[in-house]
Amino acid sequence: MKESLLHFLWRFQKFSKSRLETVEGQSLEILFPGNPNSMEGPDFLEAKIYLDKLYWTGAVELHVNASDWFRHGHQKNSSYNNVILHVVWDFDSDVCYPNGNPIPTLNLSHYVSLSALENYQKNFAKQPKFIACEDQIKTFSKARWLGYQERLFVERMEVRVSVIQQLLKEFKNDWEAVLFVLLSKGFGLNVNGQAFYSMARSIPFKRVLQLRSDPLNLEALFMGQSGLLNQPSKGSYHLDLQSRYHYIKRKFKLVSPSDVKVHFARLRPANFPTLRLAQLAQIYSKSSALFEEVTSMNSPQDCYKLFEVEAGGYWTTHYNFDVSSKSQPKKLTRRFFDLLLINTLIPVRFAYAKYCANSGVEKLFEWAETVPAEKNRILNGFKSLEVPQINAIGCQSILHLYKNYCRLRRCLSCQIGFELMKTE
Repeated sequence: MKESLLHFLWRFQKFSKSRLETVEGQSLEILFPGNPNSMEGPDFLEAKIYLDKLYWTGAVELHVNASDWFRHGHQKNSSYNNVILHVVWDFDSDVCYPNGNPIPTLNLSHYVSLSALENYQKNFAKQPKFIACEDQIKTFSKARWLGYQERLFVERMEVRVSVIQQLLKEFKNDWEAVLFVLLSKGFGLNVNGQAFYSMARSIPFKRVLQLRSDPLNLEALFMGQSGLLNQPSKGSYHLDLQSRYHYIKRKFKLVSPSDVKVHFARLRPANFPTLRLAQLAQIYSKSSALFEEVTSMNSPQDCYKLFEVEAGGYWTTHYNFDVSSKSQPKKLTRRFFDLLLINTLIPVRFAYAKYCANSGVEKLFEWAETVPAEKNRILNGFKSLEVPQINAIGCQSILHLYKNYCRLRRCLSCQIGFELMKTE
């Protein structure tokens, strides 16, 4: 028995309610199971029951084993003193209020039918090829999917907003500095995102502003703090950046982050860290108030103009130091900008809209709808199950669903899982 299934059975009352009794022998009638509580404290609040025909209202706590009450330390937490019913699957221990009186306990396993457990076993407990409900998911209509995807997209944005809020506390409400850190992470993509994030956090943003008049100084700063200038000199350009970086590091007393390790493997040359950092340097050389400009733009097309840059002249014939390539301007592509838009710029604007009392949140949905659908292994897996992916909202919501629900087997916290269990 999983606690998530126990929650589902209680919330939707999937058990026989005739002749219910507590383990103490009290007659029990459930008027209302309570409202699920996502905050600290008992699992359900404002429940309404009759115990021996006496009306009670209060909290309900659920555990697989009654003894989990003590394992979770509830006997030390006054928030649980108003629990009117303890619902368990296995009654293996008495549980009492602080005054020594037993807490009324329902042993739910005595009232759940075998068919309800078999339904869960069939839909969710077996080992899937991809996701647990892969055999039943096609019954979820396209219209319901689109509605659910909007909710998931907002949930994903809320998760990112919480990260941004933490950064704002750290950087004393400096939105420009927060954007710099998050944009740097975005430029690193999945492979180098964390390394670029650490690099950006190691640089006081005021140093970026002080050095922005010369993009080569910013390039030296970003690459130096990323460890890309630690190797022996690889040609005159590399040597020039090393010289600039050593001067900048001494002048501003910078500390190189110890956890930065950039990677070239498994990357296309256009995504090499050298090239991405050179492009990032050009963006901040171009604008001294990027956050202000990003949040003032009325459309993604206008915003894209801020990111129409190309790496400096050296990179026209290079992807890495001292390794020549065919001459080609290394511009920031629209496809890469779309990734920055959906993963960085829209979340930042979403957080700022909430900071300004939700002004303009609706417009961000319109922005996200302009971003084409992505392609990757996870999205392809859902596509094979006929799950609609019309634009970035659909893709982002599905990625959020997979990471936070499917992969963790939180099926009964997912709307689809609920629907599948409720209809059988």
